[in-house]
Amino acid sequence: MVVVRLPAVVAALVPAAAESRLGAAFEPLALGRHRICHDDAGQHALEQLEARLAHAAGVAQPVHLVVVDDPAINALTLPGARLVVMRGLLEQAGNADQLAGVLVHETGHIASRDPLKALFRRAGISLASAMVGFNLGNVDMSALAGHLIGLSYSREMERAADAHGVAYLQASGLRSDGLAAFFALVAKRNGDSSGAVDFLSDHPRTIEREQQNQGSRDGEHALTAEQWLAVRQMCA
Repeated sequence: MVVVRLPAVVAALVPAAAESRLGAAFEPLALGRHRICHDDAGQHALEQLEARLAHAAGVAQPVHLVVVDDPAINALTLPGARLVVMRGLLEQAGNADQLAGVLVHETGHIASRDPLKALFRRAGISLASAMVGFNLGNVDMSALAGHLIGLSYSREMERAADAHGVAYLQASGLRSDGLAAFFALVAKRNGDSSGAVDFLSDHPRTIEREQQNQGSRDGEHALTAEQWLAVRQMCA
């Protein structure tokens, strides 16, 4: 039990500045050769939405969000409040509320510092010791990038991110049924295979997550029709 809890304990001791440095160093390695998609209107709309979600989640620092030209239906978080959204997710989400459901799930991971916990669990105590001491000079970032790309969260982390995400949407005044709708969409398109798309790999079963995170139709839509169109066209 102590071993299981150790990553969470150590993560709580890591200074925010050290985690931010780690995330900044990891981001280019995580993005690889993928083109960063940018459109002023789409980027602004996404950043406004994510800022609203992060505020509801109690994330103190601004979330750094990038969209990459990758067909994977995926979004991932890096240490230091960094969020990477793939083109495939923007294309496959049925509407802005479904996209917000996925974003808020990832925001839940950021709020809980799950990327750091998972990295410690995989990379070991040497990285934890270096970060707690704010001494990253001897850390091999390239080697750790391999750990980062292969990270997977525990089922408990995933369930918590789902549940917290629904609560954050409600707290922000937005519709909170988008996450369940996204799960339903994926299950319909892929026969409820939890490994069918990257966003669902190593997660609890899609149908289970849909049933447990129904949310509510009460609240505003995540984006206007104009904003949603701009977001969808970011990688065009």
